[in-house]
Amino acid sequence: MMDQWSNRYANGRGGVRAADHALADRVRNIALILLTVALLGVGIAGGQAIAFRAGCRTTFINRMQTECSSALSQANTLSRSGGADSSAMLGKIRANIHAVDTVNAMSNTLYGSYVVSTSTFADMYAIIDSYSNKLKNGVTTIEEQTNLVNSLTALQSLLSESK
Repeated sequence: MMDQWSNRYANGRGGVRAADHALADRVRNIALILLTVALLGVGIAGGQAIAFRAGCRTTFINRMQTECSSALSQANTLSRSGGADSSAMLGKIRANIHAVDTVNAMSNTLYGSYVVSTSTFADMYAIIDSYSNKLKNGVTTIEEQTNLVNSLTALQSLLSESK
């Protein structure tokens, strides 16, 4: 009869008392709930990060297209004979190209690849420098303007394809 009473609270668990087992079950349940909440939080945050990266790339390309379009519009209005405002307009075009170059570098930092090759910008800066030098020396700038418009048109096409 004593054996019946001694195992009454063990519930077949090798002599572990019921109160100790209830505490272990409670701790296990709390740990499982915390892990579940943590996994849900990581899943939601990960999904938001992926959506942010995708939206960011589209925003980058849109900004690059806007700056390129502005530069192309200004390049088309440059005077082929070196008008009085050509130097100021050339500075604005350089600023637009620099903005595209900067956003391109940001894209590389975030995604690990450039949207546009960096050599494209080096070529455009060289054309602008040549254009500026010819303006200072009073030499015709027809070739540089044509090259600049062609480079900007090619850049605009490349950005449209990148979307």
